Amino acid sequence: MELIGPATVKDSFTHLNAGGIVCSTGELGNKWYLPQFDPIMDIAPNSYLTSFYSGNVDEAKLNDLLRAIEKYHVPVKPNRVFRLDQVEDAHRYLEGHHSFGKVVVRI
Repeated sequence: MELIGPATVKDSFTHLNAGGIVCSTGELGNKWYLPQFDPIMDIAPNSYLTSFYSGNVDEAKLNDLLRAIEKYHVPVKPNRVFRLDQVEDAHRYLEGHHSFGKVVVRI
């Protein structure tokens, strides 16, 4: 899941195994388009780029997703959990090169 979007989507392909999928579903990087993007060269070999728009979600699709997660034992745990007073630490962690995956900030 690529939540930053065009700002980091090219980099996301460097972290895929063959057959991997990058799903661009967010635009949190303040960029809205992929300038200088060549799908033949920028999409990793034997991998896929797809997208997701929350306006296309309904209850049936969400329930299908939850059933697939359960059936195939897909790990959906966050990489790290931070307290609300650690928001700065969470941002530093995500911007660093040692993070992988997403984090949760809890109250």
